[in-house]
Amino acid sequence: MWLNGNLQYRGCGQWLCRGIEKRMLKTVLLDFDNTIYDDIGGIRRVFIQLRKEYRFFRQIPLDELVTRFYFTDYGMREMIREEKMPVQEVNLHRTDLFLQGVGLPLKDSAVMEIHERIRLLHIMYGKPIQGANRFLKKLREKYTVGIVTNHMGDYQREKIEKSGFEDMIDFMIPAYDYGFFKPEPEIFSIALEMAGSTPEETVMIGDNWKADIIGAIQSGIVPIWANFKNQPPPEPGFTNVIRALSPPGQIIEKIEYFHSLRPPVLKIDQDQ
Repeated sequence: MWLNGNLQYRGCGQWLCRGIEKRMLKTVLLDFDNTIYDDIGGIRRVFIQLRKEYRFFRQIPLDELVTRFYFTDYGMREMIREEKMPVQEVNLHRTDLFLQGVGLPLKDSAVMEIHERIRLLHIMYGKPIQGANRFLKKLREKYTVGIVTNHMGDYQREKIEKSGFEDMIDFMIPAYDYGFFKPEPEIFSIALEMAGSTPEETVMIGDNWKADIIGAIQSGIVPIWANFKNQPPPEPGFTNVIRALSPPGQIIEKIEYFHSLRPPVLKIDQDQ
């Protein structure tokens, strides 16, 4: 519930949860990048390497390169929605905009070269979050496991294959392939349909507060914040938090406990 701009999060012992039917946990939805896969660390390693290969990258601070490449909104979602160009061309356009943004307007051939190099190194230098493989293996012994990611399917499949996750994941919903992006409820509805689960039988684990946590709450799914950097939660009353993926048995017990509480029926302020 949003009261005066603040999220009021209460467990099922509170009056807000009365009338909610308790159901057994059936499906665990996971964000991919920076939840089970160290994507931002991979990008940092990419630009460390590129600064060795290309002189012009050495003129720009490493943190600026990482921030501009990883965290800047280049309007790719709008391009996908409006079908202005195929997904792969959109991603190439993003690289071009990034290079222009750091003061490197290059010719098309050079943009393509840098783009392909970034992609190759990104896959090469990315790696699972510590403990992810054991966690996923144990998790899938009990539950349906699905990935809901705001990224491109082919890119994420390469990461999944490299990480050895193939047999630990039942399905993946990549936003770029479906045209819906977290926190939009449509992408969570697609994931629930794919899993054959209801919101009451599902949890969503992710590192991004708006995309994963607010998105799950708005879809009636129990949210669990993957807060591996021990940051203070945007809402102090929120306690569904995991800070690592190991030991897997203990983390899964936490997930089950959070699900047993069930979220309240939340009223989201439209201004938020």
